[in-house]
Amino acid sequence: MMPTTVPKNIDKYFFNRTKDIKKINLQISSIYEDLPNQLLITGNRGVGKTFLLKKILHDTDKKTLTAYIDISKIYSTNKKVTEEEILKEMLSSIYESLRQKQSVFKNFEDNLKNIIMNIKLHDYEFTDAASIFDIPIPKIKENYKALSKFVMELPQKIIDTSDEIDAFILVFDEFQFIKHVENPEAFFWLFRSYIQDQSNVCYIFTGSVSKSADIIEDINGQRGAFAGRMIQIDIEAFTKEETYKYLNEKAGDIKFTDDGFDRFYKCTRGIPAYINTFCNVLDSGKIYDEEMIKESFMMKMDQIVIMWLYIWGNLNDYEKTIIKILVDEKQLTWNTLLEKTGYSKSTLTKYIDSLNNKAILGYSNDNMYMINDMMLVTWLKHKKETEGQYPL
Repeated sequence: MMPTTVPKNIDKYFFNRTKDIKKINLQISSIYEDLPNQLLITGNRGVGKTFLLKKILHDTDKKTLTAYIDISKIYSTNKKVTEEEILKEMLSSIYESLRQKQSVFKNFEDNLKNIIMNIKLHDYEFTDAASIFDIPIPKIKENYKALSKFVMELPQKIIDTSDEIDAFILVFDEFQFIKHVENPEAFFWLFRSYIQDQSNVCYIFTGSVSKSADIIEDINGQRGAFAGRMIQIDIEAFTKEETYKYLNEKAGDIKFTDDGFDRFYKCTRGIPAYINTFCNVLDSGKIYDEEMIKESFMMKMDQIVIMWLYIWGNLNDYEKTIIKILVDEKQLTWNTLLEKTGYSKSTLTKYIDSLNNKAILGYSNDNMYMINDMMLVTWLKHKKETEGQYPL
C-alpha cells in the first residue's frame, strides 16, 4: 500500500525532490549566519509540500529545534480560526519540540516560568483547563498584546538562553486558513514585526493556494506584510520520467504497457497524492494497458479522489454552485458568473476569493475563471453522469 498521508517512516516512502530540498535548505541555512530568510512554499493540493517539509525538518541537525503548526487542525476542531488559537497551537508545538530535547527543556524551564509569571502581572487570569509546558497558560481577557509578545519572542529566547540550540524552524501548514481570523493583515504584520528582530528563527508558511489568491498578496504582495521579502518557492508535480521512476522504486509490482502508463500519468498528472491512491486500487501481477487503466479509474474514482470527498463536504452551497457552473461551462468571466449564479456582486466576490484561497479556482490570462484541478472536474462529471446529479 502506498501512503495517503505523511507516514511515520518518512525515509521509506520519500522520493526524489533533491532540487527542492537543496533550494529550501539553502534558504534555511541563513539562520546559522544570523541572517534568517522567511519562506512561502506553494503548490497544488496533493503535490507533496507537507511530506517535503516534514522530511526537511526530520533531517535537521541536533542543534536545531523545529515546530510544525497545522492551521487546518484548528479550523477542523473549532470550525473557526482565531489569532489566540494559532498562538496557543504555536506554544503546543514549541513544547513538543522542547520535549524531544529534555536537557534543553530542563535548562530553560526556570526561565520559562519567570516569563509566564511576568505575563501574569498583566491583564490575564490563569486556568488549569489550558496547560502547556506543564504550566498553566494565560486565558485571554483583554491583553492580547502581552500573549502575542510572549509567544512570538519565545523561539529566539530559547536559542539565546541555551548553548545547545543554534536555530529554530517553525512551519505553518495550510496557512491560507489564517484568512479566517478577524484581521488577517494585522496578524501577518504581527509576525513581521517580531521576525525582523530575530536572528536565528526561520518561519515557513505553506499551503495549497492559487497563485492568484488574495492571501498571497496579504502576506507577500507589494502591500502585504512582507512586501515581497519572503522567498517564494513553488513545488511542482512529478514529471512523466519522475513518475515512472517513483513507481518502479515504490510500487514495482504494478506493471503497465506503454500506453497504460501514458494513461496513468494523464490521470494523475504526476501529483503524488493521486499516484498513491490510484496505485492502491490496482492489483499486483496484472499488466495494465490503457483500457484497463481507464476502467479502473472510473470504477474506483471515489477512492482515488478521496481528498476531494472531504473538501467537497466542507464547502458551502454558494461555493458548490460556483464550482458546478464552472464544471458545466469550463471557464467564464466574472460578469458571466455573476449572471449565472444570481448572486450579488459582494457575495460572488466573497466566495470567489474563498475558492481561490482554497486552490480550487484558477484565473487565466484572458480574465476567465476555471476549476484549478481537473481531477475534481472529472470526479464531479462522473458523479453527475452515473447518479444523475452532482454530489450534495
